[in-house]
Amino acid sequence: MKSALALFALLITAPVRADEIRNFEDHILPLLREHCANCHRPGKTRGGLDVTTMEKLEKGGSAGPSVVVGLAENSPLFRAIAHIGDEEPMPPEQDKLPPQILAAFKTWIEGGLKPNATGKARESRAVVQLTVDAATLGAPKTTPEFIRSLPPLANAPKHVRALPVMALAANPWAPVIAVGGHHETVLHDLADGHRIGSLPFTEGEVRVLRFSRNGQVLLIGGGRPTASGKVQLIEIKTGKLLTTIGDDFDVVLAADLSPDQSLVATAGPEKLVRVYRVADGALVWSMKKHADFITSLEFSPDGKHLASADRAGGIFISEATSGKNPRLLAGATEAANQLAWRSDTRSLAAACGDGQALLYDPATGHLVAKWAAHQGGVLSIAYSREGRLLTGGHDATARLWDETGKQIALLKNCNTAAFRVAFTNSQHPLFGDWSGTVREWTAEGQEVRSLTARPKN
Repeated sequence: MKSALALFALLITAPVRADEIRNFEDHILPLLREHCANCHRPGKTRGGLDVTTMEKLEKGGSAGPSVVVGLAENSPLFRAIAHIGDEEPMPPEQDKLPPQILAAFKTWIEGGLKPNATGKARESRAVVQLTVDAATLGAPKTTPEFIRSLPPLANAPKHVRALPVMALAANPWAPVIAVGGHHETVLHDLADGHRIGSLPFTEGEVRVLRFSRNGQVLLIGGGRPTASGKVQLIEIKTGKLLTTIGDDFDVVLAADLSPDQSLVATAGPEKLVRVYRVADGALVWSMKKHADFITSLEFSPDGKHLASADRAGGIFISEATSGKNPRLLAGATEAANQLAWRSDTRSLAAACGDGQALLYDPATGHLVAKWAAHQGGVLSIAYSREGRLLTGGHDATARLWDETGKQIALLKNCNTAAFRVAFTNSQHPLFGDWSGTVREWTAEGQEVRSLTARPKN
């Protein structure tokens, strides 16, 4: 006790030199034990956070990692003790810690989280600049360039049968689609139907695919169930990996890239929405409102809101940049399997496990339309640029609708459940089924082509 008080007094009276290296064991742990461990220690982990070891501090609590190497003001721990932003002030019901103590934490974080006097500091993450002006995200003057051929993967996964289409995305402005698989994403050129090749995803299963609103970046999300989840951003012009984001503790089931490409949102079995900054991978905010696995999330086209849905039928809309003011949308009685925003942000659609398609007015949160879409459950839903809706269901069909629930076209020939749907750049309906087949149709219901990921011998 006396040693901790002596160190406390020393930090108050002695300024932190710019070149002075702080380490966890000698400088930070005594402060944590003095000011934080009463609520955050083994057997008493408020918010799931234990600060008594560096490993547990880095892992963080229910809201994710507590410190971000090199970025003090992006670290939830520092933001809490410095009373920055919306983080709950710590210690609770007390004044902000003295400047000298805050300086010690800041120096340690920005100095690379040095563990002890002899340990090595870590390098800060390189900054990736992908932000675009969201006001310019209409139809581009020219078709986005995309890679035409990818080299064979060095360690290509071998399959005894075609995998279910667990993830599917169509580029909004170019004739290219992405189909998810195990440790890879396969790209196809719809102009002639040829297989471009595979992008490796060494993080595990591919569970979500999305193209950026300008069509130039592909988001790949997934991971290993009960172990890890990450998101990769790929430049489609070259097939180059731009950055890897997130460090979830379970597989990513839902993810999206904000319209201005500054944020990535992830979610899954942890029932936790996390929003990261693309530039440096820092966690910006998190939300734990959902009662079950989060199945879908999507930024609104204007970038102002984030909608998320879960397996218990919970649908929330939050402010995209902060997570503030989450609103629960009532109406789903079973799992909300997928969400889709209309291009003008005036409507949010939901595919539900009880077979219903739901439409909400995001401004009021009111349910404005509901109809029986598929017997056995609606698995997926997508909006066209013209405001038509495409759904896929357990009944091995995809269906095209107007917003009143009037069926425009019935698209059959699915081998099994139509698990994922999308609209191509030419606004053709596209769906992938449980047998591993992807089919493209015209809006009138004529099949254009089918693509199947054949097992490798």
